[in-house]
Formats: sequence, C-alpha cells, structure tokens
Amino acid sequence: MKEYLIVANELGMWIACSFVVLVVIFQALLFMSRAYKAGIKMGIAPEKLKSGMRSGAITSIGPSVAVVIAMVSLIASLGGPFAWMRLSVIGSVPFELMAASAGAEAMGLELGGEGYGLLGYANSIWTCTLGAAGWLVLCALFTHKFNDLRMYVVRGNEALLPILSVSAMIGAFAYFGAPYLALRGSASTASYITGGIVMIIITKICQKYNWNALKEWSLGIAMVAGMFTALLFV
Repeated sequence: MKEYLIVANELGMWIACSFVVLVVIFQALLFMSRAYKAGIKMGIAPEKLKSGMRSGAITSIGPSVAVVIAMVSLIASLGGPFAWMRLSVIGSVPFELMAASAGAEAMGLELGGEGYGLLGYANSIWTCTLGAAGWLVLCALFTHKFNDLRMYVVRGNEALLPILSVSAMIGAFAYFGAPYLALRGSASTASYITGGIVMIIITKICQKYNWNALKEWSLGIAMVAGMFTALLFV
C-alpha cells in the first residue's frame, strides 16, 4: 500500500471524518422531525405522513446502493474515511474524482500515480473540500430567497409552479443523463434505455392496479435493471 493511503486509512482519519457524518445524520433527523410536525399543523393525517416517510426511505435505497458501489473507486484513490465522509455530504463520485485529480494536476502529479504522496493527497483533499463549498455557502445565504425567485419567474401565477418544478427536474435529469445515452459507449446507452423502460413499465402497472407499494421501489428496481444491463456489455 502506498504511503499516503496508510495515513488516509488511519484511525485518526476515521474519527475526524465521523464528525461530519454525524452532522449529516443529525440534519436528516432534524428535517424529518420538523417536516412531520409541520405536516401535523397543516392538518395532514399521521398515516399519510408516515407513508410518505416510508416511501422516501425506500426510494433512497436505489441511489444509495449506486453510490456505495461507485465509492469503491474513490476508496482506492483517497482512502475509506475521506470517501465515506465526502459521499455522505455530496454523494457524487464523478465530482470527487474530478476535484481530486485537479488537485493532483495542480502539483504536476497524477492522482494515485508516480510521485503522488502526502502533499499531493492533501492538495486533493483541499480541492474536493473547497470545490464543494460554493453551493453550500450559496444555499446557506440565499435559500430563503428561492421561493421569491420561483414566484417571480411565474409572475405570481401559482398554477405554473408545479409545471416549473417538473420542468426543472426533467432538465436536470436530461443534462446528467444525456452523456450516458449517447457519448459513453454501448453499455451506458443500454443501461440508460433499460432503466427508462423499466421505470415506464412499473409506473404504468402502478397506475393501472393502484399498486403504491411497488411505486416506492420503482427507482431502485430501474437502477438495478440498468446496472445488470450494463454488465452484459462488459
């Protein structure tokens, strides 16, 4: 094992990184608690609130499994503690690898390559951390203004808000998904198409038979189907 990976996987790193993960867990529990209390005040039945929370928990399994699988590549480059911490906060392996590589390249090195030691590792960690700080600061300072911005965009017509939200989601997924559909080889294309088809089929079945339990698992099932399809091309 390379010298910097020995340091990267020491107990001290696990302890230091655990504080950030504990903050994330605390935030999640706090948001869930406040959302539940707000729902009760709004007159939403406790059964519906519990059902929504259960659906959210189940839906998160699919993306979480994908992140855990992709985390292996990050562990190999930056060690277990830092990978665990970063993906608990950001959840984007491509961003972390890109930022870590940029930090190494700034010192004339290649991530994990020849001559990449403790200084290169420290530079990669700082690049990952500072590179993600921008949107966190933006959210902290301006989140309370986002709703005013939404209302300004629709010129006060609240009926357009759902359309605006759905359009933004479609645009975001299309932006991130388009490269995998057309630019990254047959495995990515097949995985992308399979996941989409499976999601459509499950949605149609749920609508026809009012099968809400299956709907909760739809995202995870579609992602697993896509991953298995990609394996056929490896």
